[in-house]
Amino acid sequence: MTNRVYSEDEIRFTIVQTTDVHSMIFPYNFIKAEEENTSMAHVYTYVKKLRDEGKTVLLLDDGDFLQGQPAVYYYNFVATNETHIWSEVLNYMNYDAVALGNHDIEAGHDVYDKIKKEIKAPLLAANLIDEKTKKPYFEPYTVIEKNGIRIAILVLIEPAIERQLPKILYEGLETEDMIESARKWIKVIKDKEEPDIIIGLFHSGANHTEDKEKYKNENASQLVAEEVDGFDLILVGHDHQGWIGLGYDEASNKKIKNVKNPSGKIVPIYGGVNSARYIASIEVNMIYNKEKKVWDIKFEGTLLDPSLFEADKDFLNKFSDSRSKIEKWVGRDIGYLNTKLTSDDAIFGDSYFLSFIHELQFDISKKELGEDIDISLAAPLSKDAVLNNGVIKVRDMFNLYPYENFFYIMILTGRQIKDFMEYSYGRWFNTMKDINDHLIYFKKDSRGELIFNNRYNSYDTLTPIYNYESAAGLNYTVDVTKPYGSKVYIESLSDGRNFELDKEYKIGTNSYRGSGGGGHLTQGVGIDLKTLQNMDLVLKSTDKDFRYYIINWFEEQKSAVTVEKLNNWKAVPEDYIQAGRKTDYPLLYPKI
Repeated sequence: MTNRVYSEDEIRFTIVQTTDVHSMIFPYNFIKAEEENTSMAHVYTYVKKLRDEGKTVLLLDDGDFLQGQPAVYYYNFVATNETHIWSEVLNYMNYDAVALGNHDIEAGHDVYDKIKKEIKAPLLAANLIDEKTKKPYFEPYTVIEKNGIRIAILVLIEPAIERQLPKILYEGLETEDMIESARKWIKVIKDKEEPDIIIGLFHSGANHTEDKEKYKNENASQLVAEEVDGFDLILVGHDHQGWIGLGYDEASNKKIKNVKNPSGKIVPIYGGVNSARYIASIEVNMIYNKEKKVWDIKFEGTLLDPSLFEADKDFLNKFSDSRSKIEKWVGRDIGYLNTKLTSDDAIFGDSYFLSFIHELQFDISKKELGEDIDISLAAPLSKDAVLNNGVIKVRDMFNLYPYENFFYIMILTGRQIKDFMEYSYGRWFNTMKDINDHLIYFKKDSRGELIFNNRYNSYDTLTPIYNYESAAGLNYTVDVTKPYGSKVYIESLSDGRNFELDKEYKIGTNSYRGSGGGGHLTQGVGIDLKTLQNMDLVLKSTDKDFRYYIINWFEEQKSAVTVEKLNNWKAVPEDYIQAGRKTDYPLLYPKI
């Protein structure tokens, strides 16, 4: 250890962490065309306040900024020759370090490679590595000097992108397990950098219990804290939950303090909430112990609501031209719809909403990829989506289809399709014992009670609703009184052909599902993840996200669009379905 001389025995600074901003740059929702009371402009007011008070600020972003609002979509895929608005925001606010998130990878190489060149702060991810060299594609960590001390920041990204995103988005790259990567780089940081404090900036949630496997766990932040010595503080994102110096206790399902590393040291875990709704603000007090020649470090943090402050006027003026460009683009008329579409219907059975998505997949498959698919697979990507009848604008497409998924044509056998559907409906619909039972498969606690989620103001379902996958091109019934494996009865293809388990079919689905997202193809069908990553079963893929093609599809229609329900499947018994919907609808959509 080098004998370093410190000018002060006590050092103070403030850490401000934003995470999962999802392009909430302006106090305006471009999708809803409504003003909002929080944004990066509000965050900047707080950061400026701290700096004006003479406080030293360590400003960090924990990833997932390149997806969400049309603000970044416009700069990701439309205004590609201009400096990206997110780069300008980060530079204007003077960020110290930036983590990469899974939705940033979803934007594709061209976008995040461009961002890396444009921003002044280092863009970091230690466990996203080059497949050939096995070295990090981005810098793994950075060391920042504040008030004469050396602050090391190690960034890790959740490794489950390998089962969430198509390989084309991170061609030539792969992820490492977070625990293994942390062990490796902590040693390098200590040996090479001799920092005074080490911070983990992880785009990964704290609660690892959803993912049963420890290796390459998606939400492994607490696991890293418990398994790897060396961190003084860990900041988390990805899960949108909000953490205040807390860990998570799997046994009691309660938040607990005192997450300890292998040496018994308490490692605080903090993390903000998505869309700039809450940011982590942490006061750091470091007192130098001259006898032991180490710093005694104390953290006192909170989750701060940026809406408590006014949006910074200088910020808004700086980016006013950009906002005008985005508003003009997103407000453009692209067509007319005669049928109101709501995703809530898609949760309880066949719906106009998903009939429309299925029909789009059939049409776009033929027009853009030159293939007629036999079967379309799709799910409602949001439980609250509404597309009103009338004039359709670009902004409406972000409500209809919120994610930047590619579209795949894959080859699956009839048996694989049947297993896929059993997996979907087995985690979607409960096995109803009687007419008074729940139709929807809800999560339950250790006492057998449903779990209310304050964040969403509804009860937690076993699997997210964006995994409620239905099929078109098949005629089938789903018997909710039957157990997993026997729920789905496929009568025939919708064009009258026999459905054969041993025959191969062309199916259309989005790239999230085709890459293993939701587990339908891995856990349900039993296809090896490597096979999906290598796209061995993919016959063709679009080279742009599906929303891009939907926008074009609307613009090409010569008359107003009327949606017809496909009526190709139904859940039975009908009296059970009606009773179950009456019971469960208020649990998913409680009155405010």
